[in-house]
Amino acid sequence: MISDVITRGGCIILLDVPPGSAITLDGVTRVTPASVSAASTQPSDPSAPFHRGLWIISNIDSNLTDDFHLLIVRSGIKKDGSNASGDCRNLPVGFVLSSSKPTTPTEAGLGHEWVFARRYDQYTEEISNEPVDELTLKNISMAMKDGGELAKFVISYDQFMGPSTNNNCSAKNSSLPSWETRTSLINARYLQQHHCIYHGNKIVPSSESDNQDDLTKDVSAPSSSNLKTDGTSISYPPIPCIDQTISARQLAQHCGTRSYLSKLSPEKRTWLLSGTGTKRATDTESKNPGEYVWRDVLCRYYGGDDCDISKNENDFLADVELSFLLFLFLECHASLEHWRDAVSMCSLSTTDAMTNIVIQRPQFFQKLLSVLYHQLSCIETEFFRDVEYSSGENNFMVGALRRLCNACECVGKRKREGDTMVESLKSISQKLRQLVRDRFGLDLSLPEDNDDMEMDTIEPTMDDYGGISANNEVYENQEEEEEDDEEDGPVIIPYDQIEASLERSTLQTSRASKWHGEQLSLTSEQQRHRKEYPLLHAAMSPGEDEVMACARILDEAKDVSLVREAAAYLEEVEAHRGGSF
Repeated sequence: MISDVITRGGCIILLDVPPGSAITLDGVTRVTPASVSAASTQPSDPSAPFHRGLWIISNIDSNLTDDFHLLIVRSGIKKDGSNASGDCRNLPVGFVLSSSKPTTPTEAGLGHEWVFARRYDQYTEEISNEPVDELTLKNISMAMKDGGELAKFVISYDQFMGPSTNNNCSAKNSSLPSWETRTSLINARYLQQHHCIYHGNKIVPSSESDNQDDLTKDVSAPSSSNLKTDGTSISYPPIPCIDQTISARQLAQHCGTRSYLSKLSPEKRTWLLSGTGTKRATDTESKNPGEYVWRDVLCRYYGGDDCDISKNENDFLADVELSFLLFLFLECHASLEHWRDAVSMCSLSTTDAMTNIVIQRPQFFQKLLSVLYHQLSCIETEFFRDVEYSSGENNFMVGALRRLCNACECVGKRKREGDTMVESLKSISQKLRQLVRDRFGLDLSLPEDNDDMEMDTIEPTMDDYGGISANNEVYENQEEEEEDDEEDGPVIIPYDQIEASLERSTLQTSRASKWHGEQLSLTSEQQRHRKEYPLLHAAMSPGEDEVMACARILDEAKDVSLVREAAAYLEEVEAHRGGSF
């Protein structure tokens, strides 16, 4: 027996971790001491369980279906041996941990439901993707038992997540939402079905967001190859953001919109971009283009074998949760773009005041606003001021939050008082407005003369509203087409420039004809030279003889074979002139 007491839950073992590395587990960061000698060896100090590059975290909460843990490691040392102390210049790597796989006999023998053991690779300067061998794992486990050499360095999950007295550690803030709340919709089924991510897979930041276009691969295929490669980049489906108040040319510059529109028929694209089209294009369940895009994205990319809208909604929201976490902790820019575009697409589906999708799917928008509230509670207060991510009030992410809050609060004007879901929507919307105002200094309230709010208040009929909407859209599209015509209209060229261009073309044609005529009247000796020195004669320009061409070629010295032919030809010419030919 390795241990007399079977320990429930999972265990993380990291070997050869460099000093100054940042270890983040479920949103809580611990930084290893800058040197091994500075590490505390007292078992009562959970903030520095660092012993000869070894990290051991045990008793990690485990659930058979819904647990999700995210381990992020940022190396604190560089190739030259200098310590970076978790410097942002070192790229972090992540690992997904869960109990989705069956417990192996080795893990059961070690007293855990699952064991994640990895070693630091000094060549890649990252935690390796290869598991530690079983012999090393058993030796460490023997030393971890009561009275063992490493027993006092084992830290429990609760200790890791709890408060710390070490200034280098970033313990959990009691005012922040719990990890379970922030990942309530992420589970093993979702990770496997939509991202081919399994327990122990290494996650690396995506390089560019253009991986959205690569949707031809089978995402349901097994991902055992992930363990053989040095990490997996998360890819997301293309998320369109189609706002009919923006010109089609500007919309096409958005990567997700351009990729999504390329998969639609021309009639459907016309209807989505301009609001007009044939009966074939507009004969859909969704009369509002924004609502159609929302439903189509959920069924097309999150539907799987069936089209259960409720399951699709949960998987879509799980993508919103996961992309935000990977942006926040893994610094993945592609994840930031997906999170931003997903929220914007949902907000654009609520722009129709009469067919507001919030009325039809209140549970989805209640969950979405709750997810956004918890996410914005965790991000730094300068997020909307950072020029790299946003531009304050003009950022379209702020506009998306504004549309969502307005749509959820306006639902109460149509529903009777006492409706639990309506009250919940209004409550979370007001909480989100308050959070954004207090934390970021931004006001999500719409102007008092907003047309959408006035139209929602008078509750127009479908016919009246549809007519007004169509007329306005046609008028706006006509203006956009006129602007495009002005930009793409014909350019008037002065006649003297046309004459000069024709004169240059005629001169070049006459010179080329003269040169070709000269080539036809070659002597037998010149024809023999053409066969013996084909590269030289092919490189001759109009008006050049062989000697002039050789001089130019030797001076430029661009092609070795051509230079050799030019030199050989000059030797033959000199010999001929000297009488030895």
